[in-house]
Amino acid sequence: MELLITGGSGDVGRYLVRDLAGRGHRVRVLDRALPNGDGLPVSQETLFKGQLEDKELVVRAVKGVEAVIHLAWSFSDDPLEVFGGDLIGHINLLTAATRAGVKHFIYASTATVYGRAAGHPVVEEHPCLVGEARKPLYALGKFAAEELCRQYCREQGLPVTIFRFWWAFGDEIGGRHLRNLIRAALNEEPIKVPVAAGGTFVSMADLAAACRLVLAGEGACGQVYNLGSLYLTWEEIASKIIELTGSAGELQLVPQNEWTGPAFLNEVWDLSWEKAARELGYRPTLTVDEGRLAFTRALLRCVDKVRTEMGKN
Repeated sequence: MELLITGGSGDVGRYLVRDLAGRGHRVRVLDRALPNGDGLPVSQETLFKGQLEDKELVVRAVKGVEAVIHLAWSFSDDPLEVFGGDLIGHINLLTAATRAGVKHFIYASTATVYGRAAGHPVVEEHPCLVGEARKPLYALGKFAAEELCRQYCREQGLPVTIFRFWWAFGDEIGGRHLRNLIRAALNEEPIKVPVAAGGTFVSMADLAAACRLVLAGEGACGQVYNLGSLYLTWEEIASKIIELTGSAGELQLVPQNEWTGPAFLNEVWDLSWEKAARELGYRPTLTVDEGRLAFTRALLRCVDKVRTEMGKN
């Protein structure tokens, strides 16, 4: 299958490019940061460097493809960049895909569109309380992008599938809050986390598997699916960080109603992927124990990077 991945030089994008190209698909990449292919297993002729706001570039990139996986997003908090950049590019891509007769359009959204977890587990029917999100402009932009996807599906027949997930990891894992916990451990400081908070992580292998299920099937048009691999609490993650760093810092559990640290850490994102299992046949590729081991390996690489940055080799 000939397919286009936008944002293909990001962590998730690079994984999907390698996975899908390795399975015989002909992959194109559109990204604003592609100096010379960036080591991706695609030819120079299938690399499109630039912004999605460039309508002509988008049309060229989409011409002749059967599927689009849309990952590109600025993650900016600037409303002009979100609504004058990200969403303009999103519309350009949806329009080009419709006119090109694309058979599958997969949009990578986020659990942030739920705003806050008002019920547990978090299912797709959960209200999207974007105004109550930790990053409301980001949530509003992504939710608007979802609504545009649904509109193009309803009005123009574009076969759109939307994935929502919380935090993806592969061979490595990043994230500011995670790195801050690692720094505290390496400095032998107390590692404070709220009790009972945590989230549903998705492995990049499982995200790739979900994409392949959509590409191989039919009937997901206009549907939204949560994706996940395993749920971990911050207590579990912090304990693992202490173990991996050999830190003498104590783990301190703080009741949620007394937590004064980052609000992000005091949330519970227990996403349910039962709908994806029922309708797509989605299943995590690893058992829970295997998933924990894979997460630990990714966390160890993050520890090593932070250790190097801090000069604590």
